[in-house]
Amino acid sequence: MNRKIATALATGALLFSAGAALPPPPIAPPLGAVATAQAAVSKSLAGEGGGAGNVGNAGNRLGNLLSGWAVPVITVLAGCLLVGALASRNIGTSVGIVIITLLGLIFLLAPQSVESFAKGIANVVF
Repeated sequence: MNRKIATALATGALLFSAGAALPPPPIAPPLGAVATAQAAVSKSLAGEGGGAGNVGNAGNRLGNLLSGWAVPVITVLAGCLLVGALASRNIGTSVGIVIITLLGLIFLLAPQSVESFAKGIANVVF
């Protein structure tokens, strides 16, 4: 147990020293509070700055942003879980991981097909 603690502390110290060795990020010259507020107001009135308060299609834009990084994250996570499940020779868990991953990726990559599938089921049931 003491060896694990010492290894963890040594790794943390090594990572901390590596981060401390990096050069500091460039710092912009400070503006006064009044100058910052005036810049924000003029930017808003000029219609600049990422849509100038336009929130149309915010959900679609957020969905595109999240699906851009969620697909690789889910794929890597599912791969790690699948390797662990196969290493322990647990076939049921492996099949469950594959099915859940495929469903999640279908929701992220083709939401229109999921929507039409759900509407088709709703039309048949109701």
